[in-house]
Amino acid sequence: MVKSPSFSSAGEAAPRTPPQVVQPSPSLSKFFGDPSSGSSLASDFFDSFTSSTFISVSNPNASPSIPESLSSLADTPVGGSSPGSAGISQSPKPFSQIQAVFAGSEDPFATALSMSEMDRRSDAWIPGEATRSVLTSVATQQYGTVFVDKEDLTMPGLKFDNIQGDAVKDLMLRFLGEKAAAKRRVLTASSVEQSFVGLKQLISCKNWRAAVDLCGRLLTAHGQGYGKSGLPTSHTADSLQLWFVRLALLVKLGLFQNAEMEFEPFGNLDQPDLYYEYYPHVYPGRRGSMVPFSMRILHAELQQYLGHPQESLDRLHRVKAVCSKILANLEQGLAEDGTMSSIAQENRQASVQLWRSRLGRVTCSMANCLLLMKDYVLAVDAYRAVVQFHPEQEPQVLSCIGRIFLQIGDIKTAEKYFQDVEKVTQKLDGLQGKIMVLMNRAFLHLGQNNFAEAHRFFTEILRVDPSNAVANNNAAVCLLYLGRLKDSLRQLEAMAQRDPRQHLHESVLFNLTTMYELESSRSLQKKQALLEAVASKEGDCFNTQCLKLA
Repeated sequence: MVKSPSFSSAGEAAPRTPPQVVQPSPSLSKFFGDPSSGSSLASDFFDSFTSSTFISVSNPNASPSIPESLSSLADTPVGGSSPGSAGISQSPKPFSQIQAVFAGSEDPFATALSMSEMDRRSDAWIPGEATRSVLTSVATQQYGTVFVDKEDLTMPGLKFDNIQGDAVKDLMLRFLGEKAAAKRRVLTASSVEQSFVGLKQLISCKNWRAAVDLCGRLLTAHGQGYGKSGLPTSHTADSLQLWFVRLALLVKLGLFQNAEMEFEPFGNLDQPDLYYEYYPHVYPGRRGSMVPFSMRILHAELQQYLGHPQESLDRLHRVKAVCSKILANLEQGLAEDGTMSSIAQENRQASVQLWRSRLGRVTCSMANCLLLMKDYVLAVDAYRAVVQFHPEQEPQVLSCIGRIFLQIGDIKTAEKYFQDVEKVTQKLDGLQGKIMVLMNRAFLHLGQNNFAEAHRFFTEILRVDPSNAVANNNAAVCLLYLGRLKDSLRQLEAMAQRDPRQHLHESVLFNLTTMYELESSRSLQKKQALLEAVASKEGDCFNTQCLKLA
């Protein structure tokens, strides 16, 4: 009846959903990044995301009329290609990107060198044998043209035109009338700059549907728009970032089958035209894959949302194998791809740190997948393995394992893990460790149906951190089970009113609407008031099912 965002079942399989139907969106796996980074929520979608204007390089299928703001280079036609093969021809260098490297720096050459090292670390990948063979041919035939079978190339295109919509406005029209609905203002793909800047703006404002449409416009400008799937094309680092963001947003919106259709042309993300070496005249001397690492994780995780967790697990194992090989190469004094290379010790250490972090990220995704499959023994082993890659996350991981045991009813084992958390946090100073210990104690009592004690611990958390949404929500749930409906309502309403932008969470609103239904038969008016509050704060991706108005 009542939801708790921090204590809900993580093992439920996502139902298979038809295209373009709004479903409760699953969270993408929690990525273990640099905890000191101050990136916004919007930036979580981006893997080394660039803010440069979009560049279309030598794409024969690019839109004939590209706005100046979308392309800083005129399209150059590619050399002739036979029906069964595609040729690699010279392409203009992306001068605007090169100039951006040197702009505003006292030592431009040092800056360029630093960026080169960062690129090498981030882009490194080990291609399959067939792909390696093609890339070697490209590198050794500087003055000829290398022909590659079309079946071995990546030829993506949009599979649907437009998913823009606003479920909140539709509900306002139905329950509040046209006058109230006219006051609803959200950003659209047309109301922002047609570039990565506008895309980040849409995502940060939670207008994910509009962001999907803007990604489509930018990809259309690059010749990868609707109806272009299966046609020869070229790729840039920017275009691959756009595809990643679009596909990640589709998954967040619950449009899993749409995402699967658009992912299909990318195959296993190892085609030769997804590597920088395939475009020696565009990226001279640059090596590695254009595919963002996060896109590989998304490609693997998508299958579990479609009801194929074993396929997800298989893909994650393949990614893990490459990450392990890269790490082994670095530890043996080689470059990431196994070639002989003289890398400075400082850069080698940075590379090892990056790939250990990525290995931990893949392991965490595998643990999440095993949890979805209800293989709790292997899931717990995988979560424990994450600690060796991210020792600073040990208290969080142990708490997570304890809550898994709590959910399957093993109170004693859960208590053991929570005690381990207390031992680890004793060595740490700070508020977060104290809150974690109190939260675990509260959940332990919650699992034992001791709502009075659980409420006491949640209240203690709120004394030291009044804005803690998880403690607030769970304290209200405890009050409800203690028969104090009015107090429970007051607590949730006060939280939502204190900071609507932060606390109009879907789980909180679901709990509020459920309590309104329990309180009186006039719950509809209060739900409509919540709808008005949502309309003034939320973007077009809001899941209106939590308001229980339909």
